[in-house]
Amino acid sequence: MKPRRAESGVHPWSSWATKIASALLFVAAALPAAHAQQQAWPAQPLRLVVPYPPAGAADVAARVIGQRLAARLGQPVVVDNHPGAVGTIGASLVAKAPADGYTLLAATNPEITIVRHLRASLPYKPDDLVPLLRTAQVPIVLVTRGEDAQSAHLQQVLERAKRTPDKLSYATPGVGTPMHLMMESILQASGVRVHHIPYNGGSRAVADLIGGQVDMLAISLSTVMSHLQSGRLRALAVLQAERSALAPNVPSLREAGGVSAPKLPSVWFGWFAPAQTPLAVRARLAAELESIVREPEIKLALERGGLEASPLQPQPFARELRDESNFFAGVAKPFAER
Repeated sequence: MKPRRAESGVHPWSSWATKIASALLFVAAALPAAHAQQQAWPAQPLRLVVPYPPAGAADVAARVIGQRLAARLGQPVVVDNHPGAVGTIGASLVAKAPADGYTLLAATNPEITIVRHLRASLPYKPDDLVPLLRTAQVPIVLVTRGEDAQSAHLQQVLERAKRTPDKLSYATPGVGTPMHLMMESILQASGVRVHHIPYNGGSRAVADLIGGQVDMLAISLSTVMSHLQSGRLRALAVLQAERSALAPNVPSLREAGGVSAPKLPSVWFGWFAPAQTPLAVRARLAAELESIVREPEIKLALERGGLEASPLQPQPFARELRDESNFFAGVAKPFAER
């Protein structure tokens, strides 16, 4: 007996084979397209969130580097300022953004290593953000009035503070800022008590220092450079272990004498991405950013903004952030929310 044929005249297995072959051809055709799509980054503009107002040091650093990154990537880098809550509003926005390499954060110390030790809760976890590169550092100086002969040197100030506890005062841009916690570490190590007067930013603090309402001010060098050059203010020390190339005549904390403070963290600026951003995208961004920061023109542009180009790759930067967080955890305890 002859086998019965399908009514269509085509064997059933031939129909299935045709379907399977078609499906395989579709998958094979789709693979190169999918691979090309993965390799296409960046295929749209990048959004760089700056968690501070325009024209400040963080904004300057972001724009100088962002413009050059846009030229290298062939896509615009749009700076988006989201100030408020000591940088945590902008940091939260990026931490919760899609991890696709198109939303990045231009951060500094508070939102990454400080505020976590001051507040009972944050709208994000700092570990939700991963470092791409430390781009720059800004020297912090302790300054006093130029005509204050009793405070010509840091050692004189500390000796006055020992003789008259809580009589002298120092200002900073606010409670929990790096300047505040660095000064507290110095004063604790020196065994002196100086009254802290926090301000909402630096410009009013500078005016009150010049006017005699406060005795000292810990602030970024760029904020007071013109006053130092005019002689209205005098720099007692740069709050770091070595002198700054931007102010080579100002002694380091160690050179100023009378201080046995531990190693202080620097005030830095860096770029971050959401933690789940693909490794290949993060590696590309890190390499591009480092190359940009090492360009002489970029170094000069940062210096004009009072910043020192200081590239540090992701892994050593991450280690530095862990050490810095541990430092601030101890100093911040008296000021943390209960």
